[in-house]
Amino acid sequence: MVGNIQNPDYETVTAECEHCGALCVFNRMDEIGEPGPYSGRYATCFECRQPFWIHGNIINPAYYLLISSATEHFGTKRYMQCVALLAQAWELFFSLFLYSNYLYRPFFANPELSPNVEYFNRLSSQLYDATRKFTFYPLRDALTNTVLKRVHPQTLQESETAISRIADEEFGHNPKLSDIAKFPDEEKRNLLKQLQQLKIGRLRNDVVHQHARRPRRAEVEECLDEEIRFLYRVRDTLPVYTFDYWRFKTNA
Repeated sequence: MVGNIQNPDYETVTAECEHCGALCVFNRMDEIGEPGPYSGRYATCFECRQPFWIHGNIINPAYYLLISSATEHFGTKRYMQCVALLAQAWELFFSLFLYSNYLYRPFFANPELSPNVEYFNRLSSQLYDATRKFTFYPLRDALTNTVLKRVHPQTLQESETAISRIADEEFGHNPKLSDIAKFPDEEKRNLLKQLQQLKIGRLRNDVVHQHARRPRRAEVEECLDEEIRFLYRVRDTLPVYTFDYWRFKTNA
């Protein structure tokens, strides 16, 4: 359909102009002005300079868009870019877990107990401050320690205390393997063990740092195939979902 957004990725959306048929690639921030998603809005064609209506941007979490971009780079044999995007996708996924667990789910779990939006925003800033310096491994460890210590607030009032524990108890530091081995829930225990064994973090460091190693197809394929399938299993088990998902689930 003319004007329908095609091939959306984390930074851009592409749409065909309804006037001249030009295929326009819009940077979400520079040319549209906000990251989206867009249910519908006008954009200006680069060729004929006429405004036209773009619509149909799918609502997917940011990590999913990075995985899609990584898949494209894998297809063109740009394995270094693929690795960098996959590691970034995992970081966004870990970060989404923290927001999903500490904010989104408790906010919608008991709407009648949730204070105003200003309180939610203040807690969101508190969580950002607690994790803003976290990279791949501290984010992974914050997820792991959250599960190990069973920190799953049910209301925003509980979230305020729970978020403080991230810094106070150093959730971003390596969890003890012995604690993982003793975790009573077998399914989650196995997930936490496998998180400690992810290869994408080490591979990304080899690729993006000073030696700029060129990875082999087979090792990248394992990170793109097996480890991303594992990511979706973690998503559904813990669970790890967006603000919009929890809102929809509450209103369904």
